[in-house]
Amino acid sequence: MSRPRTWKRLAALVALALMVCPGTALAAPQAQIELWTISLRPLLTSYVQGMLGRYERAHPGLRVRWVDLELEAFDQKLLAAIAGGVAPDVVNLNTEMTIRMAQAGALVDMDAAVPAAVRARYFPNIWASLRVGGRAYGIPWYVEPDVLAYNRALFRRAGLDPAQPPATMDQYIQDAVTIKQRTGVYGFMPNVDTTRLLTLFQEEGLEVLSPDRRHAVFDSPAHVALLARYVDLFKRDMFPADTLRHGYLGATERYGAGQLAMLVTGPEFLLRVRADGPDVYRETIVAPMPAGRGRVLDLPTMDLAVPLASHHRREAVELAQFVADDENQLGLCHVVVAFPSTRAAAADPYFTQPGATPVDRSRSIAARELAMARDLTVVTPHSDELFRVFREAVEDAFFGRMTPQAALSWAAREWDQRLWRRARGKA
Repeated sequence: MSRPRTWKRLAALVALALMVCPGTALAAPQAQIELWTISLRPLLTSYVQGMLGRYERAHPGLRVRWVDLELEAFDQKLLAAIAGGVAPDVVNLNTEMTIRMAQAGALVDMDAAVPAAVRARYFPNIWASLRVGGRAYGIPWYVEPDVLAYNRALFRRAGLDPAQPPATMDQYIQDAVTIKQRTGVYGFMPNVDTTRLLTLFQEEGLEVLSPDRRHAVFDSPAHVALLARYVDLFKRDMFPADTLRHGYLGATERYGAGQLAMLVTGPEFLLRVRADGPDVYRETIVAPMPAGRGRVLDLPTMDLAVPLASHHRREAVELAQFVADDENQLGLCHVVVAFPSTRAAAADPYFTQPGATPVDRSRSIAARELAMARDLTVVTPHSDELFRVFREAVEDAFFGRMTPQAALSWAAREWDQRLWRRARGKA
């Protein structure tokens, strides 16, 4: 999801909206509550309409108006609705947007609003991804874990045992080097493009910000050593240059063409491999994502939040719980390649039975990863500017314009200056 550029105005807009609609209004007969989602039509139209129809039949005094918006329009329309005093009651957000709105004082505290027994249904690590200052401001909905897909024919050509996929990040790198040296085919395209190196740091147990979130800490010797390792691999041509430009999509294309031995991917991308490279798909085996030293995996998370400016907060919280409950999450996952954030849904045979195809196996493997994953999105003030600085520094290191140490030290100083100005109220 694109990062909002106008959240600086949000606190003022929320304050205005709360003056217009203080407190929690009870729904009158035939009251209407509004649910906003992101890019679910047309694939999920029938699913969502059926789900909301069941909700309305169970709540005769309520009607739910469903608004589905394209990603590019979502931020501005949400801000405009809040400013105009017509905020939606339930909004589908990603983790970054949730944290930003919570920091602006714009969302209902779900730790307080949702009963403890309901909160306990969710994976605690996923629920915690939506916490700000110790409080959660969203109900996790669907998530997108990664798995490792690999080409067994290329493994055999490299003298590797296809029955022994890499289980750790170190082994993953070692296998990639072996494959390139012995076959001439690239073994991997690591997640070092744009700002995904920030995620890789965390998966290796390395923090990005200080506990008070006012200082960048990614210029430590351990961070520098990790970047230097990938810079060395790049200089030795152990992964292609377009890794830094095309990332996920470039890797999927190469893998489907038989020009890449291992692919870190969401299970949904295997459908593209099946369509574009059926011969490669037949040679594909799926394994768990190799683990870094941090023993945590990144888990992009979509959630449901309730704006404080909603006119029907209590009903909105109830609707959000319904949409994201075990039954409805499982139903969603049957329609699209998505994964639930509740433990009972993840334990359903749909996920626990391994199946015969790569897509089926990826489903059971990804579901097992949910207990050790959380959204590692880095959320900061001025994130667009900070991420631009970080991308520039990393590219300078890869292309030899700066050493890894100089690149990360420069980026950390730039981050600190901007974070300090924000903390001092001078942004």
